[in-house]
Amino acid sequence: MSAQAEICVRNSLHWYEAIFRTHRLTGAIVDGLWFSSDDAPPYYSNAVTLDPSRVASQRAALRDLRSELHAPWSVKDSYAALDLAALGFEPLFDAEWVWRDPSPVPKADPGDVSWRQVTTSLDLDEWEKAWRDNGSPTDRRVFVPELLADPAVALFAAYRGDTLVGGCAANSSAEAVGMSNLFSADRDMEPIAIGGLTAVSRFAPGVPIVGYEAGDALERAKRLGFRAVGPLRVWIVVAP
Repeated sequence: MSAQAEICVRNSLHWYEAIFRTHRLTGAIVDGLWFSSDDAPPYYSNAVTLDPSRVASQRAALRDLRSELHAPWSVKDSYAALDLAALGFEPLFDAEWVWRDPSPVPKADPGDVSWRQVTTSLDLDEWEKAWRDNGSPTDRRVFVPELLADPAVALFAAYRGDTLVGGCAANSSAEAVGMSNLFSADRDMEPIAIGGLTAVSRFAPGVPIVGYEAGDALERAKRLGFRAVGPLRVWIVVAP
């Protein structure tokens, strides 16, 4: 466990709380575990571990939640510290928390792409449709207009002319700003990633940029100045 990983986890919790709050869903923290018994939005877990030293109590709490919730639902094990196989969970994916110290963003030719913050419900509808169409399919709404009123949250959209071709989300917490939900309609995502990184750093200047990535996205993040600071694992239960 590193201090940077702890900051990443706290920033991720801040994002979860914003998403759940705008959906009018509840959450609570007990024994180093954030959890919600409500129907979580797509791509969000019902439980997030916050303290890797409380494995026994967290497993007990998750056992109780397992009997309460209908499958499928997931757990974000923020430190990859739990073994939940005996409770009927299976690993969904592994990733690394990533951290970028405050520093200039790599130079890149934006070409014919311009960036702006999403500020209206109509723009949000367009942004979420593009997000779904480019890697995050779902029939349910995830980003609701109330999110735009949160001063600690910003959604950014990349346009080529009048066509939305990419975007990302940012959430500013006490120690860092999170960058998430990056998407691109272009085959080469790196220019969009650089543009998103620039938008996020301007939204919250002078603080680390954090998030989590896996696979090719992790390698791209490293090329853009991020470093891995700790593992995480998402577990899912699919059987009743």
